[in-house]
Amino acid sequence: MSARTTLTAGFIAAQVATQATAADDPGATHRELMALEDAAMERWRRGDPMAWAEIAAPEVTYVDPGLAKPVVGIDEYRRYLETLKGKVRYDGSEYLGAKTAVYGDLAVLTYNYQATSQQADGSVTRHQPWNTTEVYARSGGRWRIIHTHWSFVNHVLPDQLELPLPVELRSEVREGLAGELLGLERAAMLRWRRGDPAGFLELGASEVTYFDAQTPRRLDGLEALRQEYRKLAGKVRFEVMEFVRPNVQAHGDAAVVSYRFLSTQVRSDGSVAQRTPWNCTEVYAKRDAWRIVHTHWSLIAGRPADRTTPAGP
Repeated sequence: MSARTTLTAGFIAAQVATQATAADDPGATHRELMALEDAAMERWRRGDPMAWAEIAAPEVTYVDPGLAKPVVGIDEYRRYLETLKGKVRYDGSEYLGAKTAVYGDLAVLTYNYQATSQQADGSVTRHQPWNTTEVYARSGGRWRIIHTHWSFVNHVLPDQLELPLPVELRSEVREGLAGELLGLERAAMLRWRRGDPAGFLELGASEVTYFDAQTPRRLDGLEALRQEYRKLAGKVRFEVMEFVRPNVQAHGDAAVVSYRFLSTQVRSDGSVAQRTPWNCTEVYAKRDAWRIVHTHWSLIAGRPADRTTPAGP
């Protein structure tokens, strides 16, 4: 073997070692994902949304407050983004509390996002903040978005909502991992609808992170979630629960479960008293058992509670 060959082999080995170290370093992964996010956001705020499609996986799923149902698959996602070209303009981005949790080849990036606008007098206007969940999966050494969930911080239902729903003539039976994870969700929800949130707490990992319609910021850790649910114990009651078109995206010992959810309260005469539509994202990781490491609940078509005009995605 020549000296040049030896040097080349050594260089390649060093490159592989460096890449492996970076892949196993949560801090390096966080910096890499934030670079992807910020580059896409810079194009977005100037009216070009297509960078998001460029860093998305073929199986990407996408939820935001302007949608009555999720976008599924890269082709549908591109068509959706095309409709937004040139329609969004603002001056700056703030990523509040950005955090990445890595589970093998799946990474969960969460932050509160705030768009800013520069005024003529030099002052800065901060727009309605957002809850942001980005789930990335690594394939061929490259991170791509497989699931996005955006919602407004502190949001409420609109005055009216038309919701397209599939009519399922019979309940689909899921098998394998999808059946297992959806079974965990249903069992916890059966307890939740009777006023007992402990089912979800028992599924939660110690490092679980959490967004919902009323949390002022992301909750970090099981104890913070326990305190939040303590306020709701005994106060949530509904008779009918519907999981609409649940989707499970598995990557090794981690998986994303996303679905639309309808909670329905029924009067004594059998009529509907109230129906509340939700988007839900759950990220699970396998430990001794499957544990929830991130949750994002939002009201479908939820609008800012103060009715301000938002900027941003």
